[in-house]
Amino acid sequence: MASLMAQARKLRKEYPGVVALKSLDLAVPAGEVFGLVGPNGAGKTTLLNVLATAIRPDYGRASIAGFDIEKEPREVRRRLGYMPDFFNLYDEMTAADFITYFGLVFGVEQAVLPGRVDALLKEVNLEAKRDAKIGELSRGMRQRLVFAKTLVHDPDVLLLDEPLAGLDPLARMEMREILRGLGSKGKTVIISSHILTELSDFCSMVGIMEKGEMKLCGRIDETLERFRADRLVTVEVLQNGDQARELLKPLTDLVLEPGTGAVIKFRCHERETIAAANAALVAAGLRVVSLSEEKGDIEDLYFKVAMHEVS
Repeated sequence: MASLMAQARKLRKEYPGVVALKSLDLAVPAGEVFGLVGPNGAGKTTLLNVLATAIRPDYGRASIAGFDIEKEPREVRRRLGYMPDFFNLYDEMTAADFITYFGLVFGVEQAVLPGRVDALLKEVNLEAKRDAKIGELSRGMRQRLVFAKTLVHDPDVLLLDEPLAGLDPLARMEMREILRGLGSKGKTVIISSHILTELSDFCSMVGIMEKGEMKLCGRIDETLERFRADRLVTVEVLQNGDQARELLKPLTDLVLEPGTGAVIKFRCHERETIAAANAALVAAGLRVVSLSEEKGDIEDLYFKVAMHEVS
C-alpha cells in the first residue's frame, strides 16, 4: 500500500460565528490526484491553508509527507507546492525572474536553477513570454506562471486552490493537460475546483465537502460503483432489434428503456445482468456490434451529496 502523503485527523477550525472545519479526516496516498469539491463556504480553502501551514487548526492533527504541520512546518514547506486561489504578483518583474526568485527562496541550487526555469516556462507554454513583464500577461498566462512557480522546487505534494477558475476555454484546456501530466509523474496532488466535469478527466480520488465536513471520500471508480443507483447500458445489434428486445425482457434485474431499432438501452443494478444480456443475444445468433455502460462522474456524486442522497 502506498504511503500517505497528506493526512488529517479530526481537524477543526473556527472563525467568529463559523465552524470552517468540523472534525475532518483526510487520507491521500502517494501518487494520487485528489479532487476536492464542494460549494462556496464548504471549507475547501481553509483545509488547504491548514495543510499548507498558512493557518493553524484549533484542534486535530495533519501531516504532509509524514511531517507534522505544526511541529515540523519547515520540513512540510520543503516538500509542498501551494497555489492559492488569489495571489499578488510583481507586475514589473519578468516571467523568468519571477520563477527564479522563488527558486532561490526555496533553496534550489543556483547551478540547476536556470535550466529548471527554462523547463518550467516550456511546460506551461510561456517560453515566448520569458522576458515579458508580468503586468503585460493575460489572466491565463499569469495563472500558468504561478503554477510554474509552485513547481520550481520539485515538491512531492501539490495543493492547488481553484487553478482553473477564471480561465477562458483554451487556457483551461492547456492547464488541464498540465495537471493531467502531474499524476503520471508520481506527484501527489490535491486540487480544489468547482468545474466538476473537468476534474473527472484527471483525478483518481475525490472528496466532497459540505459545511466543514468531508461527506464522501475515496477512489473515484470505487466510489461511483458504491453509490450507483442503477446502470444504464446501451447495446447495438447488427439487425433484428425487436427480437433482441424480446430476448432481454425476461431477464431478472433488467428494465428496457422505450425505443425501437437496432440500438437498445436498458437499466439494471448488477454487472452480472449485463453479462447475461450479452450471452442471451449471442446464444440466439444475434450479432452484437457494441455494448457499453454509461459511467458516472464526480458531478453525479456531488449532486447526490447536495441532495442528501448519500449519507
